[in-house]
Amino acid sequence: MPHLPESMVEIIINKLTSNRDRNSASLVNKLWYTVDRNSRRTVHVSNCYAVSPERVIDRFPNLRSLTLKGKSGVSNPRLVSNDWDGTIDPWIQAMHKSCPLLEELRLKRMVVSDQNLALISTCFRNFRSLILSACFGFTVSGLSAIGSNCSNLEQLEVERCAVTDHTGQWLRCFPETLSSLVSLNISCIKGAVNPTDLARLVARCPNFTTLSLSKTVSVDTIRRILIKSPQLVHLGVGSTLQNSQRSFLQLSLSLHNRESIQSLTFFHRIPKMLVHAFYPVCQNLVFLNVRFSSVLPSFELVNFIKKCTKLRRLSVRGGCIGDEGLEAVSNNCKNLEDLRVYQGTEGIGVTEVGLTAISTGCQKLKKLTYFCSQMTNTALVTFSKNCPNITRFKLIISTPQQPDHTTLQAFDHGFGAIVQSCKDLKKLTASGLLTNDVFLYIGMYAETLEVLSVPNGCESDAGMQYVFNGCKNLKSVEINTSSFRDDALLANIYEY
Repeated sequence: MPHLPESMVEIIINKLTSNRDRNSASLVNKLWYTVDRNSRRTVHVSNCYAVSPERVIDRFPNLRSLTLKGKSGVSNPRLVSNDWDGTIDPWIQAMHKSCPLLEELRLKRMVVSDQNLALISTCFRNFRSLILSACFGFTVSGLSAIGSNCSNLEQLEVERCAVTDHTGQWLRCFPETLSSLVSLNISCIKGAVNPTDLARLVARCPNFTTLSLSKTVSVDTIRRILIKSPQLVHLGVGSTLQNSQRSFLQLSLSLHNRESIQSLTFFHRIPKMLVHAFYPVCQNLVFLNVRFSSVLPSFELVNFIKKCTKLRRLSVRGGCIGDEGLEAVSNNCKNLEDLRVYQGTEGIGVTEVGLTAISTGCQKLKKLTYFCSQMTNTALVTFSKNCPNITRFKLIISTPQQPDHTTLQAFDHGFGAIVQSCKDLKKLTASGLLTNDVFLYIGMYAETLEVLSVPNGCESDAGMQYVFNGCKNLKSVEINTSSFRDDALLANIYEY
């Protein structure tokens, strides 16, 4: 292996698609390290303060795509203060000098200024993609700089960011010569959108496939865009405007025989007639996201999902869909692989009844996020038997330290069954009443586990020592409240 010629090593390393595999390959010897260093184009930094920008650039001088995460998603304010900085500024300054060929930047929970965006738009001549998620500190002026100066722009996605456009004219920043746009997400930008500017932008981009619109876009404008973009694959819509019944009918007619639309997201307030207008595309949908929609009656949502028999990914709020809705999903969506049921403000949400129903009918499931009001060990055991292919299992019970509500026992047996039956489990979030026994089960059976999150903590040092002794692939442990001491963390530190 050490005697392979450099050309062959390059071929091998370039065939590796995951960063983890490349990291392992770079440890073979100095040659493999050097080849990986010079050929790595995509870099992911989970904590922007875990490593300096200069170190990343020195390690991977030819990077083209950088993903940066700032403030943690942990909601516990004791772990991360609200004034935690997380600014992009030092990264942009460093890359401005050393990475002129940067093409893609993905930022999550970072502080981004208009000056940063202006610098990005002028310093990287091949810049193609900007994705901002839950970031703050910028305005439409910064976005306008990106649109105006990045002549090869393909992606501009702004989601869960507080941005307001007071003029309604910012889409005019895109030059008439720009035809490379593939994806545009403006769903979170408040203010009026000029329908003419939007329609013209979409019409001159032949490869345009993904569009998420704000709530101020009318149904008539949506219909015009659909006519001009027959190749559209993903559409995100939601309207707070007063639209006529005739407009909804015309939208529905324009969607007939539109086999290209496979992904649909409903934002904001969703009028009943808007849901009905999208019935013609149900049979083609593989992804449906209604997590961020509001004022959508449960029966309307359930009736819509019943028509989506090809769904592989579904994201909803528990209070909106309920256990009966999950039973409908189980009966009609047999190919479901990824289900995310989030906490909502409506009703009591979902329970163990919905989880059991899903496990019965959706046995191809690989990823589950489930926020519920109550749970039982029996439901977890049933799920583990019916869905052994799960790789990510996230269960959050709304009341911390809540036991099995039928037996008042801890959830050790239920989560023990999950880690014992699901051999490919990589991410686990366990909540409710837990004892050290569950951590013993995790250490014994969760051999492939990489990420462990326990919002309610564990009893003592012994629980964490069980995990560290057994889970040799562990990369991340997140425990919000716990009574263990540093000894538990330091006991096996040299093995990681």
